[in-house]
Amino acid sequence: RQVADRTVDQLQTRYDLLTRLRNEGAGYASGVRAILQAGERARTAKAGDALSGILGTVATLIQVPSQLDQAIETALGGAFQNVVTESWDDAREAIELLKRTGQGRATFLPLNRLSVLPAIEAPNAPGILGNAAALVTYEPKVADVALSLLGRTWVAEDLPAARAALDRLGSGPRPTVVTLGGEIVRPGGAVTGGRDSNRRDDSVLAREREYRELPQQIEQAQQKSARAVAACNALTGQIEKGSLLLEQSRQMLAELTRQERQRREQAAETQRRLDRAQQAARWQQERLQQSTAELARLDVQEQEHNQALAQLQTERTAAEDQLAVVEANVEAAGASELLQQLADLRAAAAEAQGHLRSQQALRENQQRTRQSTNDQIRNKEQRAVELTQEAETLQTRIAQLDEQEAALSKQIGAYREKIDPAQAQQDQLEAAQSDEESNERELQQALRANETAWNNAQLQLQRTEDTLTQLRYDIEHDFGLVELEQGADMAYQPPLPLESTVEHLPVVESVPDGLEAEVKEMRARLSRVSNVNPDAPREYAEAAERYEFLASESDDLQAAAADLRTVIKELDELMEVELRNMFKAVSEQFEHFFGLLFNGGTAKLILTTPEDINNTGVEIIARPPGKRPQSLALLSGGERALSACALIFSILQVSPTPFCVLDEVDAALDEANVDRFRQTVETLTGATQFIIVTHNRRTLEGANTIYGVTMGDDGISKTISLRLEGDKIVQNDGDESPEDVRVVEELIQM
Repeated sequence: RQVADRTVDQLQTRYDLLTRLRNEGAGYASGVRAILQAGERARTAKAGDALSGILGTVATLIQVPSQLDQAIETALGGAFQNVVTESWDDAREAIELLKRTGQGRATFLPLNRLSVLPAIEAPNAPGILGNAAALVTYEPKVADVALSLLGRTWVAEDLPAARAALDRLGSGPRPTVVTLGGEIVRPGGAVTGGRDSNRRDDSVLAREREYRELPQQIEQAQQKSARAVAACNALTGQIEKGSLLLEQSRQMLAELTRQERQRREQAAETQRRLDRAQQAARWQQERLQQSTAELARLDVQEQEHNQALAQLQTERTAAEDQLAVVEANVEAAGASELLQQLADLRAAAAEAQGHLRSQQALRENQQRTRQSTNDQIRNKEQRAVELTQEAETLQTRIAQLDEQEAALSKQIGAYREKIDPAQAQQDQLEAAQSDEESNERELQQALRANETAWNNAQLQLQRTEDTLTQLRYDIEHDFGLVELEQGADMAYQPPLPLESTVEHLPVVESVPDGLEAEVKEMRARLSRVSNVNPDAPREYAEAAERYEFLASESDDLQAAAADLRTVIKELDELMEVELRNMFKAVSEQFEHFFGLLFNGGTAKLILTTPEDINNTGVEIIARPPGKRPQSLALLSGGERALSACALIFSILQVSPTPFCVLDEVDAALDEANVDRFRQTVETLTGATQFIIVTHNRRTLEGANTIYGVTMGDDGISKTISLRLEGDKIVQNDGDESPEDVRVVEELIQM
């Protein structure tokens, strides 16, 4: 899961970097970047120097397979950054923008003006992959662009295959052949090849292909990450399930341990109860023996008491008999001795009677005691039987508990054998997981830092290469490859101190391939450098100071220009809103005044370019009574005059001005139209003063003041100024004669 997430993050980071490079126009000349940015502003409806009709560069409009990157890049050369436009006018506007802003140069391919030569079909020969235009993909709209740039180019696997294919050609047009390694064979026979160690692999075409492919790769990586997350969740579920089972086992072990402890306690309690029952049984047995002995003793006492009672009964009977004899003797003799004996006998009889009652009570007590003892003996015998049965039950329960304890001990041992290794393994895994997570966090932090540094370095490297490319482009366009000859009047250039360096150089046995061309190029570059200027440091310091001052001024001007653009944008937006509102109001009033002046009919105002309100024109479509709608140019002179007056009056109605000058607008009108014109003017005089130059007396009837020039009998011109009220002159401000005033009055009354 972490690997999948890291892959998604890496792809997303790469996509973001490519997006930044693409938005900045990396790999393109400054002029191309400026045009692309202007086209983007047009697509996003932003203000500023926006250009419409910019489709993009050749590199963005064709899709090149990865194995053909170097071949197609070689075939296109610098044309990969040509800008494709919808039309010639779009290209012209783009060039005007570059001229106006001074941001560089660019080559444009207008689709409506491209001249495409017939493509040269590639033969079905070994090593020939096909026509370059057929090997790339593109939208049908830009097919002419692809055909014009690649239609006469073949792609071969290598130079031998290219040469063999060209050798088999007969007469006719010869194509340009490029190889997968980047060699190119021109139609004239020139061959270009080699390897530049400074060349980077991420060309603009490769970046564009990667930019198009990355979203799908990101989606696939996200799906893979989702599957990894699902698998991780499944594993997590299994781990959680195992942990749950482990926890359940622990709980079961604890429960079994608790049950074992409880059963041990129950067994101990049962044993104690058994001991107590056995002790109670022994005690009851002893009591039973004591009760039996006591019962035997009581039986003996009862027999003795019975014997004594029988004796007492006998003695009582004898005493009663003797008493009766004595009483009889007393009655017969009446002697005192007999009375005394009688009293003694009565006392003895009473004593015997009391002793008898005592013995009877004692017998009754002994009988009750015997009955109670018998009951106790029966109860204790029954209790002894119960205790014996309970002891047997407890013995059985103890045996069962011992068996359960042994079984639980075996289960606990088995669970411990399973839990202890699992617990140890879990502890090890948790420790390892903690270490791995810590290492992962550190690695992720380092990875993010490295990715950020790498992206910044890539961006900086690309910017530096763009700067170098732009410098080469500017130098080639500004100076070209020229040879400067050193004249005798040029300043002497001192030789470089190369002696010490030459001493340590290795001996060269042979000249490496390509070195002569490199030496020639360096000599050409050295010749362009020309002579050394000894005042160059001072001039550089002055130029640098001047540059810093101008840069500061430029920054201030750019900031001010940005502020002005913002203000202009706000004013344009405000003007657009106000202008639309004003146009709507004027259009409504125009329809109203047109109906008044024409005594019917309809008319409307139409914007020629409503999408550009600030630069639009206005067209009048009028339909006088009894006619069909037509433009202003097709109306008669009087109709055009009335339509123009309706437009002026509608503007004055919406936004009155202090005064308005109308110069002979009624010249082409008949009397009926002049009357309506005059009446309409009178409705507007409350807010605007009208100055009308006219020769029409109908118009004069509506005037409040008349200024005119007339000629007297003496042939001299003079001015008249009359203030009118209705058809009466109420004030004469000039040097008019009564005759002149009378003529004017007659003219008004006619």
